[in-house]
Amino acid sequence: MKKRKKKIIRILDLLAILCFIATFTPLVTPEQKSHPFLWGIPYTMWMGIVVSILFVVLTYLVSLINKEDNNAD
Repeated sequence: MKKRKKKIIRILDLLAILCFIATFTPLVTPEQKSHPFLWGIPYTMWMGIVVSILFVVLTYLVSLINKEDNNAD
């Protein structure tokens, strides 16, 4: 079970690192571009919001995996 947890955490860590790297690429912060707009929000801002939500979800998943059982014998 511990090997499985380690493997899942490594995958989540890799996803977080890839998301971090993608944050500074033109995929998220393109130069001199504000279109398309989504509900009046420019591209860079809503992509930043999406990345932030992704980081929160990844953090939540890691916290669920690392939760220790306090009810164990």
